[in-house]
Amino acid sequence: MPFPIARPLSIPIGALALALLLQAPGEASAAERTVYTGTLQGVGDIVMELDSAAADGELTGRYFYPKNGVDIPLKGTVKSLAEPLTYQAAKQPGAKPAATWQGTLDAQGYRGVWIDTRTGEQRSFTLKRAAQYDASALTPDGGIEFGVEIDAARVPYDTLKLAGHAEPVGDDIGSATVAYRMWRDPRTQFSYPRLSRHPDKAVMARVNHLLEQRHWRMSHAALACKATAYTSDGPSAGTLGNYEEEVVKVPWLSSAMMTVTESGSLDCGGAHPNNHFDPYTLDLLRGETLDWNRVFDAYEPNNREPRPALKELAGQVQKTLAARDEAGLTEDRSKEGCWDLWPTYLALGASAPGALSLSVSGVGHASGVCLGTLAQVPFSDLAAYLKPGGQAYLVQD
Repeated sequence: MPFPIARPLSIPIGALALALLLQAPGEASAAERTVYTGTLQGVGDIVMELDSAAADGELTGRYFYPKNGVDIPLKGTVKSLAEPLTYQAAKQPGAKPAATWQGTLDAQGYRGVWIDTRTGEQRSFTLKRAAQYDASALTPDGGIEFGVEIDAARVPYDTLKLAGHAEPVGDDIGSATVAYRMWRDPRTQFSYPRLSRHPDKAVMARVNHLLEQRHWRMSHAALACKATAYTSDGPSAGTLGNYEEEVVKVPWLSSAMMTVTESGSLDCGGAHPNNHFDPYTLDLLRGETLDWNRVFDAYEPNNREPRPALKELAGQVQKTLAARDEAGLTEDRSKEGCWDLWPTYLALGASAPGALSLSVSGVGHASGVCLGTLAQVPFSDLAAYLKPGGQAYLVQD
């Protein structure tokens, strides 16, 4: 029979830099970068990163002001590093670098004078060496490889950029047993959840780490897009890439499971914007990303190929949706036939008032209209599919 379709911790830069200093430096390599922290007179804190100098003495790097987190590129020599104007400004006739950093670099740090090339204004700077690391985990454009943990050991420069900026906003949402609160980095403007209450403190800490990492990765991408003001004159250059309009929701929370959805239309250049709907579910019994195979036979090991149980479940829902399309009862007519994208683009989640959600996720631009949740199967209708212990995930606090 067809199924019914239901309607952290803040870390000041000084403290984190001290932690970085305690790391033992490794052997020099082509990918080695050194991170410095300190102040620019009259402006405030800065964080700078410099590559190992090439054989000809050329040096490249980047720096940011923590208050905005936007990378400004550097290029030149140890004695004189040039800081560019934005890409648009640099194209104007007679344009010069925005500023130069003239100083001395040694094992303790980098110090000297910053000079505005347009006005001649000078400001002293004093930077101390904070960390050294191998940047091979970074992509050529400075992005962080998928799956790489953002922490002080692997990517200290980016960790200094992201740590300690998000702040809680709004009230707790949930029950007396489990609740979450949204957190917002004012530089990137979108909010992301953290657990604020859970019966198991250790689970809560592990889950909040996963949520923070996801928030950081998105903020990193938004700030990287803003930094393209120095490298591109495209329509999205210098913007947050629409991350400020990202919609992040928590459609389900219990002491056993938490589903988060991310949706929006991200655009930092390219032929099409990244229209997306990405649900993921956290295991609040174990403190990790949920393996749906703990609930029922969902996927083959190490891939997204559905097992017979999930194929049957999705197939039943597809029949219901097809019949609804045929009868002209689909509320959003643009989504008619979208169920045919399953199981290739099927994404599972949970949603109120207690149901398994079946969504379309990961499709290309041409099928973007299908993104989102198409159906919900009440938890009570899943009994025949559950593994031993699977019912524990379907609790309602």
